[in-house]
Amino acid sequence: MYALNAVDAFHISESKDTYVYDIVPLAAGLAAISSDDSLRLLDPLTLSGAPINSIRRVNTEVTCLKAINNTTERGALLVCTAGRDGRVCLLDPRTAVKIGEVRTEQNAPVLSLAFSHPYALAAGTELTNHQASILIWDMRNFGDPVVQYIESHSDDVTELQFHPSRPQILLSGSTDGLVNIYNTTIMDEEEALHQTINHGASIHHSNFLSDVDIFALSHDEKFSMYELVRNPEEGVEEPAPTHFGDMREKLGGEYVANVLRRPDGGSVIGVGTHSRENFDLIQFKNNPPWSFALDSKVSLRGAHGSEIVRSFCFLDSHQTVLTCGEDGQIKAWRGN
Repeated sequence: MYALNAVDAFHISESKDTYVYDIVPLAAGLAAISSDDSLRLLDPLTLSGAPINSIRRVNTEVTCLKAINNTTERGALLVCTAGRDGRVCLLDPRTAVKIGEVRTEQNAPVLSLAFSHPYALAAGTELTNHQASILIWDMRNFGDPVVQYIESHSDDVTELQFHPSRPQILLSGSTDGLVNIYNTTIMDEEEALHQTINHGASIHHSNFLSDVDIFALSHDEKFSMYELVRNPEEGVEEPAPTHFGDMREKLGGEYVANVLRRPDGGSVIGVGTHSRENFDLIQFKNNPPWSFALDSKVSLRGAHGSEIVRSFCFLDSHQTVLTCGEDGQIKAWRGN
């Protein structure tokens, strides 16, 4: 086991009891959204300094933040935010300029966003008037959605992710317990639905960990691995999933923040134990089979106190881990 130390921190002090919901690395810094409905751009190497920029009331009850990398060289410069007000906003966090804005039908609250290079942006909504929608826009003409899927989920769409190497393939997860895979080049929803995975419990997070491997994590901390069916045909049996069970029992924590894909082909699962003020980063490797490397876990001792860690990310160029939490802080962690 290896421990990292907190070397710097940013604290939202002007609004008491503010949660930091999410953090996203950009070419210009670190973007963050919080429960005071602000978008902040920070220097991840000097978090304790003043923000590079702050945008107030970016959404009413902001829920989502996504980096928009519409270049192939410089990295993400823009961000997209969304909220319970049904607005999806495309912004430049360096200048606070709003580049575009769209609204969902009936102003349905947005709970998830996904971006696929170079122009596709997807949003998933809360169940509103018996409809949970997946909407996809072409950002070159940020008006009406070019694709809408409104029948595949019967409850809130909590997760959206595009395939890492096939940008037309979109994954969605929902509180109805399903993870769906779509070919977004197909307008007809029934024909576009490439694969349906029944995880059996409300989806908290789901994503591709490789070109063929899909994880699903439910709100009750159950974790499973599934395989993408490349050419679905009637009568073809899908590969059997691997069920790891309750992560609290398997990894010894109290909650899972997320699972992030890493450049080396492996993944890292972030496991928090707020009663012991600790957060662990545990490698999840496909040796094969997929397995947790508990002997090499990295601990962030002190974490965010007794508050929950909402999100984490890596700044590999500076060997730094960044976390944010319900204590209103963003922290940078490094080894000795």
